[in-house]
Amino acid sequence: MNLKQLEALIYVARHGTFKQAAEALYFDSSGEDYITPESIQYRIKQLEQELGVAIYRKRQGSSRVTLTREGQLFLREAIEVHGRMIEWKGMFLDSDKGWLTIATTQAVALHRLPEAIVEFRRRHPDLKVRLHNTHSQTTEEYVAQGRVDFGLSTRPPEQSELEYVLWKRGNLKLVVPVGHELCTLERVTIQDVARHPLVLLEPEIRGDRELVDEAFRKAGIRRPNVALEASNSEIVLRYVQAGVGVTMVAETAVLRERPGLTTLPLADKLGKTEVGLLVREGQYIPFRAREFLQLLDPVFGEWLAEREQRLQHREEPTPTPQPKGRTKT
Repeated sequence: MNLKQLEALIYVARHGTFKQAAEALYFDSSGEDYITPESIQYRIKQLEQELGVAIYRKRQGSSRVTLTREGQLFLREAIEVHGRMIEWKGMFLDSDKGWLTIATTQAVALHRLPEAIVEFRRRHPDLKVRLHNTHSQTTEEYVAQGRVDFGLSTRPPEQSELEYVLWKRGNLKLVVPVGHELCTLERVTIQDVARHPLVLLEPEIRGDRELVDEAFRKAGIRRPNVALEASNSEIVLRYVQAGVGVTMVAETAVLRERPGLTTLPLADKLGKTEVGLLVREGQYIPFRAREFLQLLDPVFGEWLAEREQRLQHREEPTPTPQPKGRTKT
C-alpha cells in the first residue's frame, strides 16, 4: 500500500469517474508526470489485491464508479492515512524545494497574501506556491485531508480536530457606485440599505453572508431585495460597479480603492468579519509553511513557538509515581 494508491481511491470517490479523478489529481500534483485514467484504475486494482476485497464497481453502460461497502469503509481509513503520509513526507523531505500549498478565499488570496508571497519567493526561489481558491467549508476539508499545508478561513471550523488561530477581524463595509444616493446621507442605516437592490454572496457561503443576513434580521427586514448573488466578493463588486445594486462585504475585499466604487460606514453595530489560520490538531507544520506564516505576520511566529512547546509537553512521558516510604534504586 502506498501514497499513490490511496490518492487514487480518494480522488475516484470524490470525482466519480477514472477520467475526472486522473485530471483532478494531475492538476493537484506537481504536474511532472501525466496521470491517465488507466493508471488510476491500476492503482486501485493493486489496493484490491492487497486488501483481498472489491473496492469499487462500475455502473453498466456508464463511466461512473461507485464504491462498494468495503470500499466506503476503507475510504475513511485511507483519508486519515493519506493525510499522515503527507505529513511524514514533508517531515523527512523538509527542504528548500517543492510546493507551499494554501487553501483560502479569493479575497484573502488577492488582498492579504501578495506581499508575503513576493518576499517568500525572493527568499526561496526554488519553492513554488499553489493557492487553492476555496470557501470556508472546502478549506476545512482540504486541511482535514492533508491536501494543503494550512488554510486561511473566514470562520472557525466545525470539526473539533482542527486548530483555529484568529488572525484578522474587521467590519462589514457598505459598497455603492460612485454618486449613489446613499452617498448623500450623513448617517446610513441598514433600513436605508434595504431600500435598494442588493448584490450579495451566495447563502451557501457561510461566514460573511451570515453576518449580512443577521444584520437584516435584527433590523426586522424579512425579505431584503436581493438582485444578484455570486460565489465570491470580486464578482459581487464587479456587479456593483455595473450598477446592479449595492453590497455589504468584508473589509478584506475593499482594502484597495476600486474605480467607480465608494465605501461608506454603517451606523448600525454589526458582527465582525474575520480571517484565521486553520491546521489539523497536532499536525506537523513543515519548514516552508512556518517560514511563510512568520513572514505573513509575526503573531504566527509566536503561536508556532507556543504550539511546539505545547506539543512537546504533551508527548513527554508522565513519571511513574513512587510508593511512599521507598526510594528508587
